[in-house]
Amino acid sequence: MGIGNAIVIGGGIGGLAAAAALSRRGMAVTLLEQAPAITEVGAGLQISPNGIAVLRAMGLDAKLTERAAVRGQAVVLQDYKAGARVARLDLMRGQGAHPYMFVHRADLV
Repeated sequence: MGIGNAIVIGGGIGGLAAAAALSRRGMAVTLLEQAPAITEVGAGLQISPNGIAVLRAMGLDAKLTERAAVRGQAVVLQDYKAGARVARLDLMRGQGAHPYMFVHRADLV
């Protein structure tokens, strides 16, 4: 038996996540999106350890790695004119159970 009804407006990453979470809790969800179809749009995303924790709680972390997500190791900042390295941020340090992941927006959706 469901616990109620919900309407989620917007089929982007946030709307889809909200609809999935509510549905997993037993709500009947209606998702409203103005686009005629959910299609590939956008580019790559970095998902922080907090975001990975949410995806794991939703049972979606295994699907993410199946869809070509890459575990982040470092971010290198460079001077765009000289090409010289300004800084290197080690993403492996202190990650604990949840890594940084890089994935295409369409694969996350």
